[in-house]
Amino acid sequence: MIKAGSPEDMDRMMARLDADKVRPIDDTSPIRDFPKYGRPLVQVGSIYGKAVAWSRGYGLIEWLDPSGGYHLGWAQSTSIKRVTAEEWKGSSGL
Repeated sequence: MIKAGSPEDMDRMMARLDADKVRPIDDTSPIRDFPKYGRPLVQVGSIYGKAVAWSRGYGLIEWLDPSGGYHLGWAQSTSIKRVTAEEWKGSSGL
């Protein structure tokens, strides 16, 4: 049985498809997903989010902007910093 998701789930699925289309061309290694409920908390510059997937040289990060808009984008692995729950300043809506 297929269950219908929420509109937010559909938005996130579409954002993932869009992010996969613009994956950095110089990275041909396989993409591995983190489990939905075990995604690491990360910081990329001033953005706090969660790591969704990774490859050898990049990580796919999800975050919410101040207005609550959902974003998903690739970042070089060298710019991604794992943070603890106490250090994390992201939105609880993820």
